[in-house]
Amino acid sequence: MKKIVSIITVLMVLINFSVIADIPAAQALSFRPSFKVQSEAAILYNVDTHTIVYEKNADKQCSPAQTVQIMTAIIAMEKAPTLESIVEVPANIQNEFEKYRQTYPSDEYPYNEVTLAYIEEGEQLKVEHLISAMLLQSSCEAALALAYNVGEGSVQNFVNMMNEKAKEIGAVNTHFANPHGLYDESQHTTPRDMLLITEYALNLPGFAELSSNLTYSTGGTNFHSEGLSFKNVNFMMDPNSEYYFKGTKGIKTGNSNQSGRCLVARASRDGQNYVAVLFNAPFETDEYGNDIFTHLNDASRLFDWAFRELEHKVVLEETQEIRSPKINYAKGKDYINLKPASDVKCMWLSTLDTSAIITEIDYMYEELNAPIKAGEKLGTLKLRYLENEIGTVDLVAYLSLIHI
Repeated sequence: MKKIVSIITVLMVLINFSVIADIPAAQALSFRPSFKVQSEAAILYNVDTHTIVYEKNADKQCSPAQTVQIMTAIIAMEKAPTLESIVEVPANIQNEFEKYRQTYPSDEYPYNEVTLAYIEEGEQLKVEHLISAMLLQSSCEAALALAYNVGEGSVQNFVNMMNEKAKEIGAVNTHFANPHGLYDESQHTTPRDMLLITEYALNLPGFAELSSNLTYSTGGTNFHSEGLSFKNVNFMMDPNSEYYFKGTKGIKTGNSNQSGRCLVARASRDGQNYVAVLFNAPFETDEYGNDIFTHLNDASRLFDWAFRELEHKVVLEETQEIRSPKINYAKGKDYINLKPASDVKCMWLSTLDTSAIITEIDYMYEELNAPIKAGEKLGTLKLRYLENEIGTVDLVAYLSLIHI
């Protein structure tokens, strides 16, 4: 096999393109925005093309805070009989949280708060109600109620289900220790794993809708005649917030002293859809002592950058011609033109010059002998950008050649 490697601008033939091949699911073609991402670890994923377009420490194990509740929702949705099933909140649930408060007192760990939706012990709620309380308000009591009931009286059984599901999904660098996301030193995941978990959740019936609600009301319960109301604490969804970003649809926030500020969010604009995972953004305040939500700022900047500067386009057309190695015994020809077997697409940064792309041609033979049929595979063309292998496409004969 004969191999030729070159910079795209000096490729031996007529190619004028940017990248190659529809990128396989979750493959990365990581670009760099001009701004600094404050989160310690992050990933930005184009849902439509299954392409990771930005990553920062994407395989770093992080404490995920209440983003854990995405997996809690997965297990509840798959294991509970239906979303309409009734769950009774167990007694003494607050005792579990009191143990946590004693371990991490609020005067030492001001961001290790037990986040509550003020659900009562003994209150009867639907599975859907409890999932909504988690996804919108990070309700720890809702997470524990679901775990206790779905785990048949054992929260540990439920946590075991969470870890089994993580392995099944392929989140191999993840370990869960509880269903609510309060800090535990043995609980960790990575942005890449959380992306896999989130993509799985979004494919479950009802999850996308529940996680994208700005508000949710339960209707009357045995403790609250007018019902409970939950409001999404992802301020990117609130038109009245300075952090509002049009097109944001959930999914889950979280924070603790050990985890920093965490966020899993999705956003849509003009038919484009992205998911961002951000871990361990710093706690900051302005000159007046007001919290600055650095994770929301990161997400807004990343989404806006992707919507403005990334596009999915044909980067190599099927009609492009590439000259073959020497051919023998062909009437009136000593070479044959090759072409890609199909049009090729991928995500590409509109402001980036495609001359940075490296091409690598692998011919199947040092020399060719006629006859050759049109469409016959005679090589492959690979493309790389920096450390990323962008894709591969077959090279086939443009026309048939007969033997002299």
